[in-house]
Amino acid sequence: MGVTYSGKYEFPEKRFYYATSANFEFKAFPELNTQHEDAYDKLQGFFTGNPEKIHVQVEAENKEEEDKPKEEEKERDPLEDTEEEDPNKDFVARNLIEVDRLYYHVRAIENDCNIVPHGSFRLTEKHEVTRNCAFRGLDSETAFDLNSYMHFRNVQAEHKLKALLEDDAVFSLDFLDDALSDKPIGVWSIQKDSNGTTAIIRNHCWAGYTAFHTTGKTAFGGVYIGDGLKIADVALQM
Repeated sequence: MGVTYSGKYEFPEKRFYYATSANFEFKAFPELNTQHEDAYDKLQGFFTGNPEKIHVQVEAENKEEEDKPKEEEKERDPLEDTEEEDPNKDFVARNLIEVDRLYYHVRAIENDCNIVPHGSFRLTEKHEVTRNCAFRGLDSETAFDLNSYMHFRNVQAEHKLKALLEDDAVFSLDFLDDALSDKPIGVWSIQKDSNGTTAIIRNHCWAGYTAFHTTGKTAFGGVYIGDGLKIADVALQM
């Protein structure tokens, strides 16, 4: 993932990349395929590793339509009212393929799981998000409290969005969404490492995501190593 901070209003731009075992060369994901939004969560089974694998095919159907003989267009009276332009005139249907499904899940994991310690980022006078150079790490009392962590994403909570419109928004260090408000309750868990100095934070909807923060230091981060499948009934397993 690449992040661009400068010149991005109220939140950085995130760019995502993928690679296959064929050459391990990173490529930028294609634009998100929004034509099959209802299908993504219905797809079952593991990822195959083949970015071109077709999950929902529509191009073959389009080809059949194109091959049908077209009716001859009638000559139009130049004084006749013209019909409204078809908004789907230039629409080109796309198959739903593996790389589309992967990108959808990558974005979902990033949205739900990427958390950072409170105060580690700030909002500048230009309303650009940047690392807070004054951040020295959470202390041993707050580092192991979920209330001390925020989502590193575009603000979604309504009360947070309203707060960004206030003149004093640039002085607030809690302008991002709170991780504590995530549903279901208990989706996050925090443990101490063997030394008792580092918080290990796990997400139970996306099993395989782990974040960390070392007390009194600026070190924090997160990683996802999993099968890409969301546990929908996590609340029933608690």
